[in-house]
Amino acid sequence: MKKSILFILLFMATISIVAQEIHKTAKAKDETKVDAAADSLKRWFVTGSGSLAFSQAAFSNWAAGGENSVGLDAFINLKANYRKGNHAWANTIDLGYGFQLLGKKKDLRTSKTNDKIELTTAYGYSITKNKKWFVTALANLRTQFSAGYNYPDDSTVISNFMAPGYLVVGPGITYAPFKGFYMYLSPASGRFTFVLNQALADQGAFGVDSSKQVRTELGPYFRADLNKDLGGNVNLASTLELFTDYFHDFGNIDVNWNLLVTFKVNKWLAASFQAQLIYDDDVTIKSSPDDAGGPRTQFKELLGIGLSYQFNK
Repeated sequence: MKKSILFILLFMATISIVAQEIHKTAKAKDETKVDAAADSLKRWFVTGSGSLAFSQAAFSNWAAGGENSVGLDAFINLKANYRKGNHAWANTIDLGYGFQLLGKKKDLRTSKTNDKIELTTAYGYSITKNKKWFVTALANLRTQFSAGYNYPDDSTVISNFMAPGYLVVGPGITYAPFKGFYMYLSPASGRFTFVLNQALADQGAFGVDSSKQVRTELGPYFRADLNKDLGGNVNLASTLELFTDYFHDFGNIDVNWNLLVTFKVNKWLAASFQAQLIYDDDVTIKSSPDDAGGPRTQFKELLGIGLSYQFNK
């Protein structure tokens, strides 16, 4: 009986010791996982800014003339970059939408002032000790949220979501000499133009062959991206894209340049200036109904003051 009790006590003590060791091991593993997760999060660098600007004009018995208007413009620019060893992964989300209401209640008209969706992702692997040169695979998608019209005609649709849509995919080399700036060059990238609106596709809009919804091109692609603080309250973000097709008018360069300058007043108030310049040799633009049309330099600028927020994490 005494031996049995002693055996039971020894068995229980052994179980207790083993349980404690298992608990210590599990706790150590959990702490390791937490540390690894925390270390993984530290490798992400997220920056961004957003703005909501409002404008309004009203006239009553105004001798010089004028038209009532209410406008709203919003944009979000986010960057999420990951670095670990020789690996680098950069992601950018650039969204913008704006509109204005013109006229009085009886003849109220709506006009877009901004409409933009641009997503970019690029994975790079460093090939130099200073980690300034990377072998890179990049993808960029650009389109818009809603239909665009041939204003003041607000019944004729001339663009829509993924009409056009532009997708560029390709391998290349990235040079990143300092934080906030990189240049990417691909000797052969695929550029796909989508017109997923059959009525526009039937017209051969945006360079697609009549009735087709996709145009495929192959050629060199260059991209430069800059994001830099110019003092404590001013931030400049600019992107330049250049592309030409090997098999169709090689040397005619398509250009897409974006500029965003943010002037921070305080934590919640800022002024912003946005500009975009586009030249696409395959896009026909008519200056009048009788004009035969042809490629033109497209330019857009927006200036706004309103609620704004910037963050770095």
